[in-house]
Amino acid sequence: MAHQTEHAVCINPNRLQTFTSDLFEEVGLSAEHADTVAETLVDANLRGIDTHGVVRLEPYVERLEEGGIATNPDPSVSHSGGTGAAIVDGDDGPGQVATLRAMEEAIDRASDAGSAFVGVRNSNHFGTASYYTNYAAERGYVGIAMTHAGPNVTPFGGADPYFGTNPISFGLPNGDDFPITLDMATSVTAKGDVILAEEEGEDIPSEWAIDTDGNPTTDPAEFHALRPMAGPKGYGLAFVVDAFCGVLMDTVFGDDVPTMYHDTTSPQNLGHFVGAIDVQAFTSIGEFATRMQQMVTELKKLRTAEDFDEVLVPGEPEAKTKAKRLDEGVPLGEGVWDTLQSLGTRYDVPLE
Repeated sequence: MAHQTEHAVCINPNRLQTFTSDLFEEVGLSAEHADTVAETLVDANLRGIDTHGVVRLEPYVERLEEGGIATNPDPSVSHSGGTGAAIVDGDDGPGQVATLRAMEEAIDRASDAGSAFVGVRNSNHFGTASYYTNYAAERGYVGIAMTHAGPNVTPFGGADPYFGTNPISFGLPNGDDFPITLDMATSVTAKGDVILAEEEGEDIPSEWAIDTDGNPTTDPAEFHALRPMAGPKGYGLAFVVDAFCGVLMDTVFGDDVPTMYHDTTSPQNLGHFVGAIDVQAFTSIGEFATRMQQMVTELKKLRTAEDFDEVLVPGEPEAKTKAKRLDEGVPLGEGVWDTLQSLGTRYDVPLE
């Protein structure tokens, strides 16, 4: 979701990524791991998913400072279940580091087996699920990624949170064009939208969340829980994601999944689940790209509904936003800008 304010400051994306990586190094991450986490955050901002961009920098730094994220993890394949399956132990480090390792493992195994699924244990918040599915799609593989999260969403018919926003993403190769990307929370919106609105002093739509009395609220400070998207459908998807990432991974699940913002001294022990499918196990990558482009072309030729200029394909809004922001810079709201400047001052890492 692209989210910017009237008073946004624009910053060069390369400068923003360098600042973010340098800051993570100062907090204690290795250069390699700092670059990985920084790239995922800035990529989110570039694609307009500002809720998972550098707005997360402050809580990440806090968790690194206080022990909630290990500064020197050594992710490893701790268990293998045949050619097409594996488990990565994240060693309590950044979720981005462990999940990228898992997707690399899935791609490597899928190149032999045709498809592979890799679970992650002992991890923390991993950013956007689409970062990993795009990584796979750009290399000729169908990517799948999902994670559970701390309880922020009510089950259908409930008034208290049990599941997290529990996002799931798919990425499809699309020739030389942007990957076809579905990345969705199983809630009406992401909790990050509420966080960003509170950071910028803005109201939220009444359909997003409920207060402690179970009533709709437009005040992010009164947030009690998000609603599942599409009622029982979103609830069912959230259940399945937690079954994969929690129950199947033999880690925490449901309302035992810790949030990123409460106990910052302890690792979250999150589970993630990724998969890769080698397109060439089914058809040639060239034929796949040709048929994908045919589908896109046919969609573009459809008549548009009232108030719409064109039919967009999944991932296209983010690709358009990325092209614009690479050219014009990444817009940051004043609240986020001030937070980054404060962190930069604390660690003697200049933002400008």
